[in-house]
Amino acid sequence: MHPHVVVRTAEERDIGELAALRWVWSPPAQPDDREALRDFTEWLADWMTAHRDDVLCKIAVADGRLIGMAWLAIYERVPNPDDRRRRTGDVQSVFVLPRFRGRGVGRRLMSELCAAADDLGIPTVTVRSSASAMPFYERLGFTPSEFDVERHRPAPPADRRSR
Repeated sequence: MHPHVVVRTAEERDIGELAALRWVWSPPAQPDDREALRDFTEWLADWMTAHRDDVLCKIAVADGRLIGMAWLAIYERVPNPDDRRRRTGDVQSVFVLPRFRGRGVGRRLMSELCAAADDLGIPTVTVRSSASAMPFYERLGFTPSEFDVERHRPAPPADRRSR
């Protein structure tokens, strides 16, 4: 691992670099559009402010630059009579810049994120992942669940006039 990597909770001062990292990970149709990046940065700042109580972001910083991120969306499930505060965490948007992969950065991000979930008393943390990343999460103690199912919104009906 790079000797100067620090993993910590993202702060307001990190929003610009977080937006840029998210931009690299999931580039828009026109990735060189600086105005669009500024707009996205403002959007992310507003979103993080609106979700400050239900989203946690851990970041990895090397030599003063953001090189990785991992997000935990925290939400409350419908209460039970004996369990009124049923909080769950969902890991999202885990990303490490390619040149820093294979050095334990992702493992440290996830370790810190899971420790934060434990500290918050969240009993279950889920992650949706690509098949190629599943071994990474399994090495961290995540296990596939036989109970997850999903529904996708149906595609709108084809316009019959265009036939």
